[in-house]
Amino acid sequence: MIMQVNQELCSGCGVCVEACSVEAVHLVDHRAVIDNELCTVCKACLYTCPNGAITALTEPVYTTPAMALPAPESRIIRVPTQSKLPQTTAPAHGLIPLAGAALAFIGGEVVPRLLDLLTTTLERRLARPVKDAVSTSSIPIGSLTAQRRGKQRQARYRRRQMSIRNLKERR
Repeated sequence: MIMQVNQELCSGCGVCVEACSVEAVHLVDHRAVIDNELCTVCKACLYTCPNGAITALTEPVYTTPAMALPAPESRIIRVPTQSKLPQTTAPAHGLIPLAGAALAFIGGEVVPRLLDLLTTTLERRLARPVKDAVSTSSIPIGSLTAQRRGKQRQARYRRRQMSIRNLKERR
């Protein structure tokens, strides 16, 4: 894989030069050029380019044609003077390109790792054997309340019996 700069889209802002940690990107005639001998394909320049002029390619694209094309006919084209071309804005400097690069890094590197960690943790928890201890979830809820009521009745019965015995002894 190699990194390539589209010279038509490059504005020469130099953000990619600052982002490259191995100094593989240089400005030549106010356009970015990548030295593929030094490039480690870390894609830092790709993420920071505000114009989207840098792309990662699996094979280099050569711009030289395989055969020569015939020369086109020349003719004059009249352009109306009232129409204006849209103005292009200057590339953003400062925190905006860096924030974009940080978000791209987080989305491309951190989020997939977090998802992998979460899925492996969940798979481990689901694969754990269940202990054979009796839990309250194995007993129906209605029977628990019936057992409690029965114990409460027994306690009331015993108290009544004790109070009856106490009254008989006092007489």
